[in-house]
Amino acid sequence: MISIKQLLVSTDFSKAAEQALPYGASLAKEYGAELHVVHVVEDSLYYAQFAYDGAPFDPTVLIEGLIEDRKKKLTEALKQLPGDVKVRSHLRRGVVASEIIACAKEIDADLVVIATHGRTGLSHLIFGSVAERVVRECPCPVLTVREKSYGMLKEKGQK
Repeated sequence: MISIKQLLVSTDFSKAAEQALPYGASLAKEYGAELHVVHVVEDSLYYAQFAYDGAPFDPTVLIEGLIEDRKKKLTEALKQLPGDVKVRSHLRRGVVASEIIACAKEIDADLVVIATHGRTGLSHLIFGSVAERVVRECPCPVLTVREKSYGMLKEKGQK
């Protein structure tokens, strides 16, 4: 029998991630699991030194603003979840896939739910795939949800 006590859902607040969260909440409710929702701010992209009118730009100001914005978005996303599911949020900084995997290990996750954007070709080559790396390296099973997922979220009569 499958036992799920700790379930991790990652979100980047995209449309695909908006669909992954209900899957995670539904599974957490079904199994009586604790639902952990993680968002990762990838700040390494912002640490390059910029100049504006000859004055150096401090990227920490941008990062701090981004973190505050993401805290608010995370809080709003959690408000959409059913009240009978025990939820914990995690806001992390670093490389997205690495931080999702690290969070899964820290909470001893039994399952990770992650959205996939389904990129192929050049965009996949350039941007890579967070979901693919998580699937390959995560110590527990991973459920991937595509933006146009069907199944349990499919509304009656929707194609």
